[in-house]
Amino acid sequence: MQHQTHDHDVVVSEGAEYYHTSEDQRGLRDDGMMEEYSEKAAPPPKRRFYKTKKYWIICSIITVIVVIVVVVLALFVIFPKIAQSLMNKSKIDVTAADITFIKPEALNDAVYAKRDADNMNSTFYMNMESDLSNTGPFHASIKFQNPIQVHYQDKYLGDIFLYDETKIAGGKGKLNAVTPFLIRDEAAFADFSKTMLAVDEFRWTLKGKLDITALSRTATVDLNKEIILNGMNGFPNVKIDSFNLPGDDPNGGILVELGTVLESPSPIGVQLGTIKLAIGYDGVNLGVVSADGVTLAKGENKILLKGTLVPHNDTVSLQKVGVLFSNYLAGTVSNTTAVGLSCAPDGINPIGWLSEGFKTVNLNVALGVPEPLKIINSVSMGYLDLKFDPATPYSPIANAPEVTAGFQMPFGFSLNITEVSQSITLGINSTADKTTNFAMMEVPFVAAVSDQAAGTIKFALANTAIAGITGQESTFNEYTYALTSSANYSFMVAGSATTKANTPIGPIVLTGVNFTVPTSLQGLSFLNSTATVINSLDVTGGTTAGLSLAIDVSMGNPSDFSISTGDVIFDMGASGTTLGLVTLSNLTLTRGENKVLAAASFDPKSSDVGQNLLSTFVMGQDNGVDILGRADSTNIASLASGLSAISLGSTLPGLKTALIQGSSLIVNDDTLTTSIVGVKVSIANPFSAGLSISKVVSAVTFGGMPIGNIDQDISSNPFIIGGKSTAESFPLSMSMNLEPGAVALLMRTLAVQANLDTRSLDALLTLGGFEIDGQEHLEADPALFENFDISKFVMDAMAALKVDLSLSSTLAIGEYVNDLAFSQAGVSVSTDKSVTALIPIVGQPIVQQIVDGSVLGFETVIMSNVTESSFSVQMKGSITGTGPMAATIKFPTPLTVTWQGKVIGKVSMADIVAKPVVGAQFDVPGVFTVENTNDMAEFSAYLINNPEFVWDITSSDVSVSALGFTFTNIALHKIVTLAGASGFKDAVSVNTVIKNPSQVGFNLGGVGFDNYFDGVYLGPLLSDGPAIFAPRTASNVPMKGRLVPQTTQEGIIAITKVFGHYLSGNSSSLTVKGSSGSGSNGPVSWLSAAFKTLSIENVILPGPEVIPELIPSIEMRNIQLDFTKDPWAPPASSTKVEAQLHSPFGFPMGVSQLNMKVAATYDGHQVATLDVPDNAATTSPTGLVTTGFSDVPFKVSNKELFAGFVQLLTAGPSVTFGLEGAANAVAQTAVGTLMLPGVAFNVPTTLKGFSNFNSRAKVLSLKVAGATLNYVIVELVVELENPSDVTITIGDINFDVLLPKFDSSRIGMVYMKDTVIPPGVKSYTATMHLGEKATDPIAVGYMLIAYLGNQPVDLVIRGTTTSTSIAPLAPALSTVQLLSSINGIEAGLIRSLAIHGEMGTMAGPPFQALVDITLYNPLDTPFAIKKISAVSTKDIVCNYLGNQYTGKDRPAGTIEHVFDEPVVIQPGQELNVNGLTVQLFEDVYQSIAVILGERLLNVTQVAEVYVGDGFHVEAMTYAQMNIPFTAEIPFVTDAPDMMLCMEGDTIPSETIALVGPTSTSPAATTTAEVSQPTEVPTVTEAPTPTEAPASTEAPAPTEAPAPTQEAAPAA
Repeated sequence: MQHQTHDHDVVVSEGAEYYHTSEDQRGLRDDGMMEEYSEKAAPPPKRRFYKTKKYWIICSIITVIVVIVVVVLALFVIFPKIAQSLMNKSKIDVTAADITFIKPEALNDAVYAKRDADNMNSTFYMNMESDLSNTGPFHASIKFQNPIQVHYQDKYLGDIFLYDETKIAGGKGKLNAVTPFLIRDEAAFADFSKTMLAVDEFRWTLKGKLDITALSRTATVDLNKEIILNGMNGFPNVKIDSFNLPGDDPNGGILVELGTVLESPSPIGVQLGTIKLAIGYDGVNLGVVSADGVTLAKGENKILLKGTLVPHNDTVSLQKVGVLFSNYLAGTVSNTTAVGLSCAPDGINPIGWLSEGFKTVNLNVALGVPEPLKIINSVSMGYLDLKFDPATPYSPIANAPEVTAGFQMPFGFSLNITEVSQSITLGINSTADKTTNFAMMEVPFVAAVSDQAAGTIKFALANTAIAGITGQESTFNEYTYALTSSANYSFMVAGSATTKANTPIGPIVLTGVNFTVPTSLQGLSFLNSTATVINSLDVTGGTTAGLSLAIDVSMGNPSDFSISTGDVIFDMGASGTTLGLVTLSNLTLTRGENKVLAAASFDPKSSDVGQNLLSTFVMGQDNGVDILGRADSTNIASLASGLSAISLGSTLPGLKTALIQGSSLIVNDDTLTTSIVGVKVSIANPFSAGLSISKVVSAVTFGGMPIGNIDQDISSNPFIIGGKSTAESFPLSMSMNLEPGAVALLMRTLAVQANLDTRSLDALLTLGGFEIDGQEHLEADPALFENFDISKFVMDAMAALKVDLSLSSTLAIGEYVNDLAFSQAGVSVSTDKSVTALIPIVGQPIVQQIVDGSVLGFETVIMSNVTESSFSVQMKGSITGTGPMAATIKFPTPLTVTWQGKVIGKVSMADIVAKPVVGAQFDVPGVFTVENTNDMAEFSAYLINNPEFVWDITSSDVSVSALGFTFTNIALHKIVTLAGASGFKDAVSVNTVIKNPSQVGFNLGGVGFDNYFDGVYLGPLLSDGPAIFAPRTASNVPMKGRLVPQTTQEGIIAITKVFGHYLSGNSSSLTVKGSSGSGSNGPVSWLSAAFKTLSIENVILPGPEVIPELIPSIEMRNIQLDFTKDPWAPPASSTKVEAQLHSPFGFPMGVSQLNMKVAATYDGHQVATLDVPDNAATTSPTGLVTTGFSDVPFKVSNKELFAGFVQLLTAGPSVTFGLEGAANAVAQTAVGTLMLPGVAFNVPTTLKGFSNFNSRAKVLSLKVAGATLNYVIVELVVELENPSDVTITIGDINFDVLLPKFDSSRIGMVYMKDTVIPPGVKSYTATMHLGEKATDPIAVGYMLIAYLGNQPVDLVIRGTTTSTSIAPLAPALSTVQLLSSINGIEAGLIRSLAIHGEMGTMAGPPFQALVDITLYNPLDTPFAIKKISAVSTKDIVCNYLGNQYTGKDRPAGTIEHVFDEPVVIQPGQELNVNGLTVQLFEDVYQSIAVILGERLLNVTQVAEVYVGDGFHVEAMTYAQMNIPFTAEIPFVTDAPDMMLCMEGDTIPSETIALVGPTSTSPAATTTAEVSQPTEVPTVTEAPTPTEAPASTEAPAPTEAPAPTQEAAPAA
């Protein structure tokens, strides 16, 4: 329902001026007329009226009339003036005015503007409550004629609407209204809003008209009323009732929460919504805080502001932030500021005038807490190191590696304290409520490690003085005494700390962190919490007054601190006697166990206690000692009272190591005659000082049995043992009892003590006729001597020898000399192998008896390494009768060999190991030295030609090793008989296998023979390598020789027969006569003389087991086949036919001429034949015969097999087939020319295959050269690789072209003409018909697009059964399948865009602009465009119009256009297509945002095109990125702000296209003009540019969506 004022309507003109209707105007004119009438009333009559009666009658009538007139005048004429006067005098006091931007329900039906919706930047709503006063005596109602104008300082701010009628009575009334406020001057209102927030009061003037109804009369009066309202006065009373930093901002900085109380004195309430303020301190921007849903009302407004304290990186700012934090922690108030930034009533959109006003808000806020915060709640000194100095006894130096302070921050952000400095005061609780300070510590900044979660700070104190307070020395002494005596001691720590901390806003310094907390330390407990242990006592030297000792003491420090006290002295005593003074130099007691080295002076001869202490110490006895404090234990005053009370008991351990460590016994070479043995004594000196022994008197016994005596003065050469060392004396002479029975008894007794088995010893003693105590009489059973080593037995027994010594010695330590007499039992005595020198006394006769009874025999003797003077022998035989024990028989000197009374030589012989009773089988080497070569030649001839011979072998120098001991100088004499070779009669068989009947074998360097056939000397025959005639067995002795040239017919015939026998597989019989014998270094005269006596008949020269194959292989290389001449008999050529000649003979054979008849076979079947005529041939040193042939028909005999063979050759890496036939050859040899007729062969051979051309065809170049209605002509240069050795001529061929991306659809054909394919890599010209026989038109289009878009495309070239017309090749080429790929060209079809239009058509219907497009044809054939459907996008980064218009791939616009006639672009031509319509979005800002920033567009289009002479592509999808464009829109592009963001705008260099990267580089071409009808896009050929735009490229995704009508358009 429309509100009305009285009976006139409210109308708002288009210019927002309000006026009355015609009836209202007429009413107003009537009111004027009445006012004019009242001013012209007639004057009263002049004549006296009271003298006539008529007068009174008339007077009465007139009076009545006048009264009526006056009343009427009062009501109709005077009342408006009265009403105006009352209104002018009245007063309006606004008690409340709440401004909101949410439309009240009361105004839902109100009409106050033509717009359907309110613009919040020019309209808000106000709920106003006012008091009216001085309104006059009448009861009246007031109706305002809306709108009411609001003025401030002569500026028209806006209009309000007071719809409701107001009642007044008794001079007052209420004016309450819910009104919109229509702002008429936003700039003025923004200025006013700033004033309203800043001043304590302001004045508004309300102007307008209103109707007052009273006394049943209504008057319209003017409203021009000034009202006074309280302003907000800059919010003078602002306080913070809560301050919280709850945590880190993930984006950086510290989260902050401020509970703010904002007091407003103004009755005006404002809906601020979301407000943002910049907070600061001392000129430092702390960050931005905000609050949502804020409505400012009169009085206190509690607002929780949340935000982030921003990081800083400048020192000054961080210092000030540190001061702010420090003040807060210390309870000091800091004055902070908060400056308004923005407010958005709806939480999103700011109101311009309101934000401008809010920006003037500048709050001064006091931040603080009533009292300092307790941050540090505990201090633990950890482990403390105290170093005292006599010069500063009350200022020890402290080091604490890990002081731990417990802390608790009132905030939740992360805090990493990195350094801390402190001023610390130490005190003790002198009374229950009083602390006496006695020292101070100033700690500079040190590194710290904090753990916020655990609430700990850890840092180190380094070289910090605990400075005693002057006058508090007694308290300091009390403190040190307590630390010395107490187990746990508590004291107070107070002070102030300064920390450096890393925070999310940067490194800051926090100062004034005060603390007072108790702490405690574990005390020393007088060092009695653990035992004091003397670990060792060392003698470091000696004077005439006494010994100098070093005592190693372990002392336990149970405290938390280490202490350095300088030099400390204590008394050392035992049994109540002071023995000396102990000095602890520079004493430092660390925590836990301490090893302290004390120096002491000690004279053992000064008291019996001292002498006894030394004696018992040396004997290993422990003694109790005391360590006692003295009044002068230290010269450090602060420690004197504590150290003087020290009293420690300890035990001095006796010497744990015996002085005499052992001895050794040495049997001299002449001991058996002198009875004197050498004795060495090993003495360990446990002291640092050296010992000197000048005399030794000792008796040596074993189990009470005297062993020997020593009595030797060595003062002239004293025995000196260095400090802390063990020394062995020089040999001392000891007289030893060497009576055999005594030695045997000693050995047996020691063996028993050593738990040795004495039965073997007893058996030997029995054999020797001994009788000693405990001996068991046993027979010499071999089992007793098994593994028995008499030498080891003696040495093991002697190892158990321990003797008792009674020793008296004079020793000196430094200058201190004393006699030391003591005994030591169980001194071990070591011996060496010299003790076994006693064994031969009884062993020698037994061994000689055993050797004499033994028997020696040889099985074989093998000669080798024969020279004129010697040869090696390997002797295999046996020796028996060697006795009941194992023995090794050695021959230190060579044995003498005698034959028939002649000494023929001496032979060395290796050791022989004999077993008990059975003796030994031996196979040992030796060297035979020839004594006389003539005798040796005679003996050798006898050996070769006779059945046996006899040797005498003698020696006087044999040694026998038995039972672990070697007996020497044993005599040997033996006679042996061996078999001879018997002249090798009937001992030679085929393959030179020779049987040697002799026991003597011959391993010779070589032997020589002469060969005879039918009495003709054929040549010499030598052993091929060593000639080995193994004894008593057959040996294969390879022979080699030569055929000597024959000059006689008989010789030629003989050679021919031998040659013929061999080729026919037969053997030949030869006579072989000895000619020489050689050793390893050449012929040996005595051996050759012996061999010349040898003649062997009927030596067989064997023939081959299988008739020799002369030609084992044939290879045909570099084959050429021309299938265009005769498909089934193609001429074949080869420049290199290689036949391997395998000569069965050892002499060279060269083939000089060759012909062949060859059949090629495959899988056992004949495929084709070759009849190769005579051709010259060559033969290599390796027997490779090389020949060739040319244009010989390769006659196919099996077409099916041949086609399959060619197919295999094409597809595979190689093909193996057979060559069968015969060859006739002429061969040259050293003995003449030989004919080799009918040499048959049947061999496999292999040809390298084409391997499907390695399945690859490389496209070297490509260009689109033309098109027909059915296909596009593409000229190619293709590279193929033939890995075979075959050259084929195959004529014209063709292949299918497949596109794998589209399920291997066929996209065309490729043709090659007059094709010859040689081995290796070759380039071929080819023509592709893109689209011919295509199975998928879309795939064809994709191929074309990929080429234009520089997109790599994978292809497959596949053969078919129609790839060739040559029948045998068709199956092979149908299997060809080659992988290939092409790359397109780098040339964009679109060179540039020019956008133009009118603002009216862009901002309103039809929301369109025009675009001129410059196109370019990169092909070598024309193409034409019939239809374009395009979508353009842009990466918009300029946020000048707001973030909502920024983003990647923002839509720019769409084009849908069909040309009346296709637009033709010639090869290499640029062409302008002008005036195409671009459809935009209805959001004009979106269109403007596209123009802002770098002017590059991305275009994706689907076009209908024709290529060449009519090849039709209905839907060619093409995309191009970063196309430069210009824009010319009046009032938009010429606006100054259009340059915003141009400099700093950065657009990612990306291309999103279906077919790949494009180039924006145009090509220079000719120009042409094509006119178009009105309102139809024009097409002009672009002029040649002087400068081409820079090329831009970017990778493209595999697919991009085609443009659609639904694509979001943009400018």
